[in-house]
Amino acid sequence: MSRLPRLGTMRWLRELVRQARERVVPVLVAAREIVRPAGRRAPEIVVVAGLVVTVLLGLVLVAAARNDAHIDANEGRAVAEVLEGGSRPHTFVRFTADDGAVLTPEKGVFYPRGLQPGQLVRVEYDRTDPELVRVAGRTWSEGLVPVALGLVVLWAVLAPSAWLLARARRRRRDAEARARWQGSPVPPGAGSSDEREDGEPEMAGAGSR
Repeated sequence: MSRLPRLGTMRWLRELVRQARERVVPVLVAAREIVRPAGRRAPEIVVVAGLVVTVLLGLVLVAAARNDAHIDANEGRAVAEVLEGGSRPHTFVRFTADDGAVLTPEKGVFYPRGLQPGQLVRVEYDRTDPELVRVAGRTWSEGLVPVALGLVVLWAVLAPSAWLLARARRRRRDAEARARWQGSPVPPGAGSSDEREDGEPEMAGAGSR
């Protein structure tokens, strides 16, 4: 009698698995149909993704150069204290502006590489917009090397991936084309005995040599 509850549990588990399969399989099939067109364009998607990242990194440098131009146009100088609680990319500083106002820019200081909490550092800021403040002597060119290295690594991964995906797609299409060609019906009269292997018609009544 101890087997009866166990058998009931097994039936319940089988029924649960069947119901789950009936619900999940249609969802997976629909998802596959949605993803399949994108899979056919996988090489293009990889290249476009790389181009988007490249453009975004370029825009970061452009924005940094624009901020530097604003600071250079209305430059103020001060000695700032590096505050605790910041982290890359936001390192917060506190400094006294020319008008005596004590400022702590919400965006932090630009180009904070190597700064430590409690450290005193010379900064340059935009008098018309003190939110724009940078470590003195540093400019947007500080980001050239990291961006360049990032792009090299990015394309070192994406370029071979796109090439391999394109080659796999080309092979798959060639295989499908060969399969269609081999499975196509033979045209009437093709391969008849009245035609030689080289494609030249054989004259009727010609004897073998």
